[in-house]
Amino acid sequence: MSFAESITVEALEADPYPIYAELRRNAPVAFVPAVNLWFVTRWKDVETVAKSPDIFSAVVGTSPVERSFGKPTILTTDGDVHKDLRQGVDPKYRPRTVASYAGDLVHSIAGPYLDRIAEQGAAELMAEYFEPVSTLSLARSLGLADIDMPTLRRWFYGLAQGAINFENDPKRQEIADAISAEVGAAILPTLERLVHAPDDSALSHILHDGMPQGATRAIDFVMPSIKVILLGGMQEPGHGAGSILAGLLSHPEQMRQVLDDLETLVPKAVDEGLRWVAPIGTQTRQTTRAVELGGVTIPAGAPVAALVSSASRDEIRFSDPDRFDILRDEGNHAAFGFGHHFCSGRFFAREQMCLAVRLLLERFPDLRLVPGKEPVFRGWEFRAPTTLHVAFGAGTQ
Repeated sequence: MSFAESITVEALEADPYPIYAELRRNAPVAFVPAVNLWFVTRWKDVETVAKSPDIFSAVVGTSPVERSFGKPTILTTDGDVHKDLRQGVDPKYRPRTVASYAGDLVHSIAGPYLDRIAEQGAAELMAEYFEPVSTLSLARSLGLADIDMPTLRRWFYGLAQGAINFENDPKRQEIADAISAEVGAAILPTLERLVHAPDDSALSHILHDGMPQGATRAIDFVMPSIKVILLGGMQEPGHGAGSILAGLLSHPEQMRQVLDDLETLVPKAVDEGLRWVAPIGTQTRQTTRAVELGGVTIPAGAPVAALVSSASRDEIRFSDPDRFDILRDEGNHAAFGFGHHFCSGRFFAREQMCLAVRLLLERFPDLRLVPGKEPVFRGWEFRAPTTLHVAFGAGTQ
């Protein structure tokens, strides 16, 4: 049995990075039966896959995203359909637009959570800070003002079960299908209202932008992509911020450097944290013809995982890539993907992470991990600390 054939879903969930390192060394392009995907692990090959839509199509017949959310989605289309969807999604998340609203939005959401943490003297930051700030920021930017935090968090975890279900586990699919239907029913009234009364929300832009006067995109056409945006946009900033802070708390000397220069070094810590642990691990594609890559031939019609998480730890591009180092200066990470499917919400996500981490450290500069409750990371398609227990002040929680 080859190494790739021995890989299990459980091993990937526990820690994919040693697996990716072994594949980069000895089988940089390899079929992994456990998830029915060809893994592409080296930076140059991952970039080739993501930037060659004529050979590696975003339209994937076995896509768990489409199976769970419907189609077309912004992730699983190319050409005119993808361009049309991006025309609606991009306007709210362009850099200048994000700069005009993200600060006030994140401050208003983060403040009450920070106040609650201050009263407690300790916190589990994933559930009590990073995930709430991330999910509520995304929901409010979309225009979903009335969906509460527990519902949004439940939506995220339910939708994620479908998006990562490469092995087609019926239990995961049942959860995802139920949540997908719930999400659709919950946001349908908002979309129907916005068809006739547009505003400046992202959902309104998705319906109206780039359309002829008086016309809107059909709700059924945009709904699968809205579910994708809900999942990715809620997940990436909160989980990315958790990984960033875990990196800093595990490297006190780097934390001290950041605290001495928050303005300069929080953004560098954010970029390094995204390289170190990519919140979303893959861009999935399907070959349009047989193609040679990494010394092997991938057959036509094969599902391919361009592992951006592995690319960001490629030894050819990054020195000592498993090390968390905020002063690293070796070029961009791959966490937001490559090509025309480069994450449309990247500026909003990065700004959220910078703000969430900075506001936390300004309020609690003496944060520390709770002994015996060190963070444990899980996931390969979506990866983050499962918990992040911290204390501050003079106590010994």
